[in-house]
Amino acid sequence: MPVKMTIFRKLIIMLLLLIIPILILHTYSNQVSVNVVRNEIKESNLQHLSFLLSQAEATLEQLSIAANTIGRFQVIDDLIHIHEKDNNYDKVVIKQDIIEKLRLSGASSNWINQFTVYSPQAGTGVTTLNEADYTEMFAPDRITENWLYRETAENGTSIEQFVKHTVYPGSRLIVEISFTVNNIRNMLDQIKMTGKNDPFFYHEDNRPILNRSADQSLANDVVHFLNGSETNDSGTEYVKLQGKQYMVNYVKSDALNWTLVDYVPMEYRLSPIKNSSLLFYASMATLLAMGIVVALMLYRNVQVPVSQLLHGVRKLEMGNFSVRLVNKQRNEFGFLLQRFNQMAAQIEQLIENVYSERLRSREATLKQLQSQINPHFLYNSLAFIKSMTELEEKEAVIAMTLNLSHYYRYTTRVENQETTLREELELVKNYLNIQSLQMQRLEYEIHIPESMLQLSIPRLLLQPIVENAIIHGLEPQMKWGRMSVTGERVNNKVRLIIEDSGESLSNQELDRLKHELEAPLDGEMGCGLWNVHQRLKFRFGQDAGVLLSHAALGGLCVTLQWTVID
Repeated sequence: MPVKMTIFRKLIIMLLLLIIPILILHTYSNQVSVNVVRNEIKESNLQHLSFLLSQAEATLEQLSIAANTIGRFQVIDDLIHIHEKDNNYDKVVIKQDIIEKLRLSGASSNWINQFTVYSPQAGTGVTTLNEADYTEMFAPDRITENWLYRETAENGTSIEQFVKHTVYPGSRLIVEISFTVNNIRNMLDQIKMTGKNDPFFYHEDNRPILNRSADQSLANDVVHFLNGSETNDSGTEYVKLQGKQYMVNYVKSDALNWTLVDYVPMEYRLSPIKNSSLLFYASMATLLAMGIVVALMLYRNVQVPVSQLLHGVRKLEMGNFSVRLVNKQRNEFGFLLQRFNQMAAQIEQLIENVYSERLRSREATLKQLQSQINPHFLYNSLAFIKSMTELEEKEAVIAMTLNLSHYYRYTTRVENQETTLREELELVKNYLNIQSLQMQRLEYEIHIPESMLQLSIPRLLLQPIVENAIIHGLEPQMKWGRMSVTGERVNNKVRLIIEDSGESLSNQELDRLKHELEAPLDGEMGCGLWNVHQRLKFRFGQDAGVLLSHAALGGLCVTLQWTVID
């Protein structure tokens, strides 16, 4: 069954069609904004990391240049040949002079660093460190020309540092440059001070170098993620850590062979967009709620009254004119409902008036028919009594008088239009007895089940049928005539069958009679059958009425049928 598109449903669909495209467009726009912000954050962070790393590498380059220039100092040649000096004072002066120059070279960098110069030929060296074991420091397996992370111990304290060696041709001189990771931590601390970043240096074979206020647990999760990922020299990864989404940016240092890593929570960066989006969705939810409230108000004040009116109109269409609508509205629809009730009441009153008028009209018609039939019948009966009196046929006179008195006592009682089938059959017997006395060639039989005799029927229902059978069927014949009246009942279906042995009707004549039963009454047609047919329909419904057919006795068979209403 197709769903009816009511006004309320249309309003809801229009509201949804209004809101859904807006939500889709906003969601798409919000996603585009998020992607743009992500890309901007990624590019900004990568550029920032690259810039900081380039500054660090510039410092490392300065240290390397300083190491390369140390060998050009004249005093370095004195160190190479220091073993040739016999005077210890001269040796101390040479080393002191070299230390001053090493400190000057280290001062060119803003990082705290240490220089150590070692001459394999002299077997000694000079350092800015507190102490040094030159043999161990410059062992062949410890020499590296690239920056190398190394953990050493000094006075029982572990020191993390980066070391690089510059070996001059012929290994006549080896310069070691070193700086501790505190320099890197200082740089990381400065980076972190500018935002919510948490940078650190990462190498897959060593412990990460964290800033001093780093979240150790979160940094370890990032390191674990990087260890399990294939990364390039620089890039960005998105990873969920401890229930939050993070953007991990990294740039690899070519000089240190370490990677500068920075991770930032996306919630922090995208919170303005998220808050704006939440505000928009809250506004749309409020709009939707207000729309639903308005729709419900329209449903209550428009759809419900319209549905009531439709229901009332359908009831009127089905013939139920007693329908009344409950009116609780105080608006235009309340006026319409009130007027509908008034209209229905007026229609019902008009129908009742028409119904009553039809009853009065039919009763008047019946009384008119009685007045038209009875005088002619009475004249014939009185003429029969006069003739029989002259012939001194007392029994015939008595029988005619008794039947005639019973007949007129029944037909002239018009105050009650309902009777029983038993009383109606008594009238028919009186009428048939009168006709038998007059015609002296009429036989009749009546077979009605006892269970049907108490049925309530309209008065004068059988007599017009019997009279038509005699006048139009039996009287024109000069031979004996027969008539039968039988009854049958199946459940609530009742049938009374009147047959005569009169002249047989052709099919055309029978069809004409059937047509006249349904036609309006006029002055040119007989009204006996028509009146009985219409009264049956009026009393028992449209399924009741008169049926015409050929009789088994040879004449016309008239069947009265109706349904008993318990």
